[in-house]
This record gives sequence, C-alpha cells and structure tokens, in this order.
Amino acid sequence: MALKRNLDVVSITDHNAVQHSITACRLSKEEQVSVIPGVELTTREEVHLLAYFPDVESLLKLEKKIDSCLPKASNNPKFFGHQVRYDLSGEIVELDSKLRQTALDMGLDKLVALIHELGGLAVPAHINKNRFSILSQLGFLDSEANFDAVEISKFKWEKESFSLSDTLDGFPVIAGSDSHAVDDIGLFFMEDINDEICRGRIYPTRGLDESSPYNALKNFLKRNKQ
Repeated sequence: MALKRNLDVVSITDHNAVQHSITACRLSKEEQVSVIPGVELTTREEVHLLAYFPDVESLLKLEKKIDSCLPKASNNPKFFGHQVRYDLSGEIVELDSKLRQTALDMGLDKLVALIHELGGLAVPAHINKNRFSILSQLGFLDSEANFDAVEISKFKWEKESFSLSDTLDGFPVIAGSDSHAVDDIGLFFMEDINDEICRGRIYPTRGLDESSPYNALKNFLKRNKQ
C-alpha cells in the first residue's frame, strides 16, 4: 500500500510490539520505499511515546526491555482481538499471547532515557488528544524535557496547516497517519518539500550524517529544535 500511495519513507509503530516493524524493514530492502524502525510505547503514566531507531538491532534490544516491563497477564482476544504476527510472505506464523495493550512498568523519563541510550528518537504521540497523550495524562508539556519532537494528530496538522520545520513549545512537530488498517496507509502524509528527510533515501552517498532516512530525520529535528 505504501508503494501504491507513492510514499517515500514510512515507519510501523505498533503498540508495545516491534516484530511487524522489523518485517517491514526487511521487506523494504527490495522496494522503493524506506522504513524507519519504530514502536509506540505506553509509559507507566499511560502516555503514548513514539520511538524511532537507526537499525533493527536497536529495536530488538528495546524489545527485550518492553517484554520485561509488560504485566504477566495474557492477551484477551475477546476484548483486544488476536495479536497476529505475519512473516515476509504475508502468512500468519504466530499468535502473540502477551498483553500488549497496556502500560509498561516504566515511567516516561526513564523510557526516554532508554530510547536515547539505544541511539533512538523519543517523540510523545498525538499530544493534542484527550486520551493517552502527555497533555491528557500529565496536564502540561515541559519545554525543558528531553524529547526530540512532538507528534500531533493528522486532523490538527491539516486543520491548522502545519508543515515540516514548524515547532510547538520549542519542539519540532510531526504527524502520522495513525493507520490501523492497510487501506488507511497513505491517506495522510507529511510533505517533505525540500527533501529534508527523503534525502537519506534519494542520496545515499551524501555522507554518514544523512546516509539514511533515519539520520536525515534525526539531523532535521536537531536543527529545528529550539
């Protein structure tokens, strides 16, 4: 679907789960779309936190910590649905029995520090929403916090005409499709007019600093953080 919708760079960020992001990264090696490894974490405060990484290895290291911080309870398929894992050919290979639609036993600050320790970017998700956002759960956005950016909903992005390089309380602002179904992918996207992020895909020989979409994204956010 990402190819059909002519997307250049995507990231799969499942809730407290990384395997489909890793599968997408492996599939992208033979396609004209780049995938940034990622995950959407739920902190102890029930704040949703996006994490993006330079490589699959870093994401796998985080997976071990995620699984150790999940409750011992099993998933309830009648309530949350089956947590199905697919392989590279699209075949179901596993039913994940862990309860992932819940908060991890680790607070926001420690998770941000862990993400940075693993070389990743930490971005509070959909901060304007009235559930599972930093504003709904904590009541404020600390301008001194060690976030790399903040994400707003696609609806706020479009309604208020946000664009890449805009900031909010000093943090660079991004938005995602928040797709929960295949057909939703690409209905919303951020337009990278100046190839600020896509340059890592289009010009892979520009040098180490921007030799991948992840590095280009990291440098772009760093330049725009106030």
